[in-house]
Amino acid sequence: MASDWTVAQVAELFVCNAQTVLNWIASGKLKAYRLGGSGPYRVLAVEVERARAEWVYKPEVGSAL
Repeated sequence: MASDWTVAQVAELFVCNAQTVLNWIASGKLKAYRLGGSGPYRVLAVEVERARAEWVYKPEVGSAL
């Protein structure tokens, strides 16, 4: 079973800053939960994989999502 990702890890994967990831979470583009209800965010590994599959540059369609 894959572990959950921190905001910093997601930011590193998508080559953006942590605030961008927090904005994605706030807007609902990326689903996450908070540790203890009010602690730091964690993103499920399956959610990271879903986002990668949807958002990564796809040469066959010629654009980035």
